[in-house]
Amino acid sequence: MTRVTSSQKPSSIRWQAVALPAEHGSWGLVIEPILLGMLVAPTWGGFFLGLAGFLAFLAHQPVKIILLDRKHGRSYARTQLASRFAFFYLGLAIVFLSFAVWSGGIRPLLPLALTVPLMIIFSIYDQRPGRHWQAELSAPVAFAAIAASIPLAAGWGWQTAVALWIVMAARSAPAILYVRSRLRLVKGKAAQRKRAWLAHLIALLLVAVLVWWALLPTTAVVGMLILLLRALVGLSHYRRNVSTKALGFMEMGFGFLTVFLVALGYWIN
Repeated sequence: MTRVTSSQKPSSIRWQAVALPAEHGSWGLVIEPILLGMLVAPTWGGFFLGLAGFLAFLAHQPVKIILLDRKHGRSYARTQLASRFAFFYLGLAIVFLSFAVWSGGIRPLLPLALTVPLMIIFSIYDQRPGRHWQAELSAPVAFAAIAASIPLAAGWGWQTAVALWIVMAARSAPAILYVRSRLRLVKGKAAQRKRAWLAHLIALLLVAVLVWWALLPTTAVVGMLILLLRALVGLSHYRRNVSTKALGFMEMGFGFLTVFLVALGYWIN
């Protein structure tokens, strides 16, 4: 395929559109598992893992631009800028990942290795035009694995570490369905309320089982219950009409509240 060079001037490019993820709601779903891991099991190895994971998240936007432009045989000024940002992000991620392995060994990387099938699904659908629930669900669930990796770097057992992965996945997956439904209601379209409500109920029951098995603190159930109530009200006729931006900030608030409630349970035990 012929490679085309655009006359687009670098000065006309908004670097934020190249360097930062376009999906603003994804920031919270990425920060939350890192924050939870560091709140309950802080170590230098976990800290470096969190940095590496966050940089990998930032690299997604420029890498996506590079792949999209090359797919169409194009080379814009934004393509070159995206290459620089991708090299910067991924280079630093590798450095911090090396520090994490040096500090905590390879054991904390095993949960991340288990997410490879999910990331493959994400990569396939992420390159397709439009928004796809397969990509929107697989990426947050996969990234939630870092909530298990950070405690493993601190010497935690597998069961308790994986329980943190599960609680973060139980937070993120239903949240995606809720936000998708809420945005459809904002646009005056039909929404699958019952699917979002059922996902929250299943998440609550799953976390309750882990609490029953003493793998999570009781406060985790409180967090899931709050999320369920927020979904019930937010998708009901009693909801308040809010902008997409406001909804994103509200969802980040609920996510951080859930993280702090789970962490609080470990602090008080």
